[in-house]
Amino acid sequence: MGYSRKSLAKAIVQLRENGIDGVVIGSTVYMVRLGFHELEDDVDLFTTNIMPSFDEDVVLNAAEALGCFLGQNEWGGPQLKCPIDEEEITVELHENIYDFYVPQEILDDAETLSIAGVDVRMIRVEDYLILKAKAGRDQDLEDLRYLSDLIKNGKLKIRRELLRQRLSLFDEYESKLIIKRLRDSEILI
Repeated sequence: MGYSRKSLAKAIVQLRENGIDGVVIGSTVYMVRLGFHELEDDVDLFTTNIMPSFDEDVVLNAAEALGCFLGQNEWGGPQLKCPIDEEEITVELHENIYDFYVPQEILDDAETLSIAGVDVRMIRVEDYLILKAKAGRDQDLEDLRYLSDLIKNGKLKIRRELLRQRLSLFDEYESKLIIKRLRDSEILI
């Protein structure tokens, strides 16, 4: 079951009011840009003002204040399932830890989009593609094929030069792997 843009905006505001802010890095990035009114999946929020693994008290206090169920995501980070109006929205909090890594340049280059009157920082679609290719799990590769179809059909615009630039943020092995996975998904750079 999905959630509205308004619920996303409210969740972001409520998290900020309770000490948690960040940059959206997950599928919400392309759904918003494609104009989806009902969003799906969880909201992957890379925190920029706390470290969820270290600032557990901030996360717990926010969850309690918002009436959220607090669990864990697949990376071991906090997952908040929050009631917003008549909907439930799941927000997963991320940071650079273990195998999960988002280059600072990608976070710094995030765009600020207005969602239901709230400024929300989101990584660029090109960066989402790079991170999906880097992760390389089955679901990530499936997502890349889906997005490849949208790109080929002209529904989703990307800047290939930005994709090429971002490869310099990773070591040679990772860059080659990212290129291979993008090409296997028919996303040419």
